[in-house]
Amino acid sequence: MYKMVIVVYRNPAVPFDEAIRWWTEEHFPIAKRIPGLIGYVVNIAQREADGENPAIMGTDEIYFESREAAEAAYQSPEWAESRAHTQAAGHTAARCTVEEVRIIDPDRVT
Repeated sequence: MYKMVIVVYRNPAVPFDEAIRWWTEEHFPIAKRIPGLIGYVVNIAQREADGENPAIMGTDEIYFESREAAEAAYQSPEWAESRAHTQAAGHTAARCTVEEVRIIDPDRVT
């Protein structure tokens, strides 16, 4: 399995709640059409304890069968549409390939 994490940064001109609405209602349906996805997990940032907006909107965790599948997806029209949709809203993103190392497995905690 091949995993990528994408950190999504909010356009500072867009209020936090509106940015999250855009991401969940408009962007998710576009992004989930990327070919070859076998998993798509989103972590939506929450306001800080003092009420301040977080520095990021959140992260995407996207999964593919292989590196080749991920590279093919990255070249696809669907990924290009997803990037263009993000850019049109003035948001930005940074992606990287990761190796997940579970120190304490949340699925095993009771």
